[in-house]
Parts: sequence; C-alpha cells; structure tokens
Amino acid sequence: MQIYKIETEKNGKELTTHGSHDFPCGSYDERFSHFFGGEVPWHWHDEIEVVLVIEGATKVECLNTSDIVKTGEMIFINANTLHKLTNHGTEDCRILNVVFSPKILGGGDFGLIYKKHVLPVINNKELMFYKFSTEKAWHQQVIHELASAFKVWDEKRSDREFYMNIALMKFWHIFCTNHQDITSSKNASRTNERRVQTLLNFIHGHYDERISIADISQAASISESECYRIFRNALGSSPNSYLLNYRLRQSALLLTETSRQIADIAYASGFNCSTYFSKKFKQSFDVAPMQFRKKYSVTLDHPIAHHLPEMQME
Repeated sequence: MQIYKIETEKNGKELTTHGSHDFPCGSYDERFSHFFGGEVPWHWHDEIEVVLVIEGATKVECLNTSDIVKTGEMIFINANTLHKLTNHGTEDCRILNVVFSPKILGGGDFGLIYKKHVLPVINNKELMFYKFSTEKAWHQQVIHELASAFKVWDEKRSDREFYMNIALMKFWHIFCTNHQDITSSKNASRTNERRVQTLLNFIHGHYDERISIADISQAASISESECYRIFRNALGSSPNSYLLNYRLRQSALLLTETSRQIADIAYASGFNCSTYFSKKFKQSFDVAPMQFRKKYSVTLDHPIAHHLPEMQME
C-alpha cells in the first residue's frame, strides 16, 4: 500500500507539481488511511482545489474556520489558502479531488475571462472555501459536472483533459453566476494571517533544534499568550502540539526515504530522547518506527520515488 505524503517548503507551500506545464491540472482518488497520520497536514498552493467526498467525511480547516464535508458533498478551496484535511468519523474517508492552475479557466493572465471572472475570486482573501451540498439545485449541478469529469479521468480516456477543462469551466461559470458575492472583498486586515505564516515558517525552519514557545513567539514579535491564542483560534491547536506533529511527520519521511538509525532520526527531527520519540511516534501512527519503516519504506523502484503524475497526491 502506498502512503501519500505532502512535502512543503518552509513557508508551507506544497512542492508537488499538479499536472504538467502544458496542462496544469491533476486529478486524484485518495483515502485518508493512506496518508501519513491519516491527515492532509497544513499546507497551501498556488492552485485551486475542488474536493468531492465519495465515502465517509472529512473535516476541512482554514484559518479561523472549518467545516465537515460528508458523502456526496463537495468543497472548493481557493488558491493560496492555508488548509488542512482530516478524516472525520470512523469510516475511512475517500475523496476525489482536482488541483488546477487558475489560468486553466481563463487562458492566461491577460485574457478577458481571467481578468474579469477568475482573478477577482482568487484575490478575495475572505473566500477561503465554499461547500456544495445536495440541498440546492445549482449545487447538485456543479457536483454532477465534476463527478462526471472524475469518472472520465479515471477511465484514462484520450480526451480526459478536454473533458476536465470543460467541466471546470462549467463549474466556474455556475459558481460565479449563483454566488454573486464570490468576488467581493472587504479588504479585511491580513495581520493575523501574516502572523500565522511567520510562526509556521519559524517552526518549519527550526523544528530540528531545541526551540521553546518563547522562541516561536519572538519570531513574530508577540507574547507567548498571544502565540497560544493565535494557534488555538487559527489552527485549532497549541504551538506545542503543532511542533510535535510536524517533527513526527518529518521523522516519518526520514524513516521511509533513508536508512538512518532510529536514534539518529529522532535527534534529526528535534527529539532529545529516542525512547520518547518512539513512544510519541507509536501514539501518532499506531505503529513503532521500525515497523513503519518496513511497511512504507521507499525504494528506488517504488512509484513514489519517481513522483509519477498518476501517483502524486494532494
């Protein structure tokens, strides 16, 4: 079983290339049980993402807001939006998603459609996500359009790019037509967003060092109490929990992609004690580090080692 991983830069931007230069769009069929820790961690990307839940449910989180997306429902996640997805409930959630460049909707930066109907939406910082349910007729329509495109994509038909492009254009047109305030923006202050990004940047850049809450707070020139408040309100976590989770995810990558000793990986991931590391790792992944390595180790002939487009997961 392949285990999907989300690799990011220090600022949280995803490194995965979705699609290709001549068709910047990738479509995926994923189960949460196949992700590290059963979640898609905090990250962002330049692309727009649309997620359709096929089985179970997922909790989608953005800064200061979240929602539960159940079977049959779909969610739009705006470009450049920091977000996280976790399995919700006991059933293993299965999703179909498409991650695509906004330019695929308008033919380029200087096209009229892009300037008139796409750019104002992706620049709307208040529109982080939008959920589509089965209760409204136009919601059902856009869900049907994308579901049909996902089916064609899965069949690997020679015209699947053509079909997906048409479906995305229909989706965008229906979305903009029926949700009139999609392009509105009250120019709300982005101070909190910048602070969160600064805090995460510091953790991602120094997780392998001995850092304290005071160090993290100082990176954004705020008090420790303010640091705790921002993490709690924006990410639903404490800075300690986020740091621990990030260290464990980095250790999981080292376990699967290197042959380093467990103790070395523990220290390289910011843990001062290999025994404590093993304990926390098992609590998080339900398996000991060595067993995890044996189950998910990436070899040179493993598909994920080559980052094949059909195996790249969001």
